[in-house]
Amino acid sequence: MKMTYQVAAFAAAMTISAVALPHVAVAQTTLTVDVGTLYAESVAAKSGNAQLEAKYGDRIKTIQTNYQTAGKAWNDQVEAARKLLKPDGTGTLPPATETSLAQARKNLTDAQQQVDEIRQEIDYVRQYVQSQIFEKMAPIAEKIRKERKAEIVMPRNVVLAFDPSTDITASVLQQLNATMTTVSITLPQQQAPAPAGTAQPATPPKQQPQTR
Repeated sequence: MKMTYQVAAFAAAMTISAVALPHVAVAQTTLTVDVGTLYAESVAAKSGNAQLEAKYGDRIKTIQTNYQTAGKAWNDQVEAARKLLKPDGTGTLPPATETSLAQARKNLTDAQQQVDEIRQEIDYVRQYVQSQIFEKMAPIAEKIRKERKAEIVMPRNVVLAFDPSTDITASVLQQLNATMTTVSITLPQQQAPAPAGTAQPATPPKQQPQTR
C-alpha cells in the first residue's frame, strides 16, 4: 500500500513539473529580401541605368545598325552567288564573287564581334553597379535582422515558399534609398594599362546574388 502511494505521489510530482516548465520555441525566424527589386527599383539602381543609357545608348544603336547592314549584305551576296551556280548547287563562282562573299563574311563577323564586346562590357558594368548596391544593402539587412531577432536573411528568389510578414524588401529599399542615391559605372582598374593601340577587357567584379 505504501509503495502504491509513493508511485502515485511521484507521478503527480512529474505532472506538476511538466506543467510548470516554460515552453521553449525551437523554430528559427528567416527573413527574406527581394534583391532583384533593389537592383531594379532603388534610386541608386535607376541612377546606374540612366548613366548606362547616356554612355552606351548611341553606341548600341550604331553597332546594331552596323550588324543589320552587314547581315543584309551577307544575305545579298549569298543570294547573288546562288544564282551563278547550277540548280543543284554545284559550279564555280567567279573570283570577283568569291572576293565579295569573303568580304561580306568578314564584315558580318566583325559586326558580331562588336555586338558581343559591348554586351560583355555592359554586363560587367551592371555587375559592378549591383556589387555597390549589395555592399550598402547587406548592413541594412543585418540591422533589420537584429531588430527583428531573426536568425538569417535570405534572397527571396532562393526560397520556395515564405510568409509575406517575413519579407523586409520594402524596409530595406526605404533605408537604401535614404543612404545611397547614385553609383559609379566606371570599372575599377585591376590590370596594368595595355600598350597603345591594343584593347584590354576589363576584369569583371565579383558575382552578386541574382534574381529570378
